[in-house]
Amino acid sequence: MATNEKQFFGPLTLHQKSENPSIFKTDTPNECPCVLCDEVYVLPASEKQFLTHLFMEHRLVIGDANQIADLPGYMKYWKLRFKDQNLPFFCTTMLLDNKPDGTKSKNEEYFLLSDVLPEEKELRLNLRQSKLETLLERHAFEREDKEYSKECLFCRFVSNDTRASYLKHLYEKHNFHIAKPDNLIFIDDLIDLISSKLDKLQCIFCEGLFKDRTILKEHMRKKGHKRINPVNKEYDKFFLVNYIGDKHPVNKQKPYNMSSSSKMYNIKVREEEYEPDSNIDSDPEWSEWTEENGPLITCLLCEHTDVEYENILDHMEKKHEFSFSKATTGLNFYHKIKIVNYIRRLIHLKQCLACETKFDASNNLEKHLKEMKHWILKKEKWDQPEYYFPTYEDDLFLCFIHDEDESWWSGDEREVENQNSMSDNISKEMAMAVLGD
Repeated sequence: MATNEKQFFGPLTLHQKSENPSIFKTDTPNECPCVLCDEVYVLPASEKQFLTHLFMEHRLVIGDANQIADLPGYMKYWKLRFKDQNLPFFCTTMLLDNKPDGTKSKNEEYFLLSDVLPEEKELRLNLRQSKLETLLERHAFEREDKEYSKECLFCRFVSNDTRASYLKHLYEKHNFHIAKPDNLIFIDDLIDLISSKLDKLQCIFCEGLFKDRTILKEHMRKKGHKRINPVNKEYDKFFLVNYIGDKHPVNKQKPYNMSSSSKMYNIKVREEEYEPDSNIDSDPEWSEWTEENGPLITCLLCEHTDVEYENILDHMEKKHEFSFSKATTGLNFYHKIKIVNYIRRLIHLKQCLACETKFDASNNLEKHLKEMKHWILKKEKWDQPEYYFPTYEDDLFLCFIHDEDESWWSGDEREVENQNSMSDNISKEMAMAVLGD
């Protein structure tokens, strides 16, 4: 069936399955007042409803709210500040053609509160620093407390000394090494988490479930699974380095060339695990990049990925009989950006690029496009302002788009000229994402 109905959706990601909130966030219930009315929400349970309330009732969008270390403290601060000045004084004002409920209306005002404002950025840093100081106090207590009493995970031994002594027993008697005590925080919760998994007959490393404790024990011994999985994000909050941060990533990524215009799209590359023992004399920005661990570029028409842009173009020509270069010949940078985002959106919706027929499966759409050769991209369809914004927020394909007469490395002067445009576009993109939700 063909359809002209537009569908809106929030920001998508090609290589990430979920958002990563600030590690400083806790599950402890905390009342949070609305900054503009008397409504009160209990966070973090009602965080989504709270942010929805701000948007629907007050047209206020909080930039990167999931990265704020202390959202209730953040809101209390702005509730006081908004008594002195109105929203436009602190926020970026945007004019959009939608009301909060999605109905069309010209030049509707929305307000974005983000770290573009120096005061807001400083507040975020101060809240983070305050949280960090509290964590360091907790860490110091765990190191010095000598009244920690806990039964061993694997035997009937009961430790009545420090937490370090307890961890030492696990390592020396049972060959179970979690980490050095100085690197851990919230050790009580960590031990309780591991204990709960063992009680459920669940492997600590691979998370597999077993019929009885004997089979689980044998599995963990033979497979070398008497350790926690470093890839499991569930354990991140127990390692102090994840709060303090580290400048030396283990899996460094290849420095792809980007034109200054493409930087406005704020393409996000996944942050990898950090290794505290990295060489402090090495250059973290350039050393040891390899082809194998570079960020992946995704085909416009299917889920095929590659680290090389040219390989993706070849793949589209050979498998899909679609030439992106020919389809965009003579077009400028912004037109190419719109075409990529237009194709991404229609492929996500399983909709033909030419006839707009919708399909129930991606493979049926691929077959239709190839057989019917529906590669004609109508300008009145893709040349719309909404396609300035990426369909996928981590779409690295956009990094390689540039004008045909432009070199990969643009001059500093052009970059300075685009800075204001970059801030405006990022702000609008965030607001459109909320509209989509």
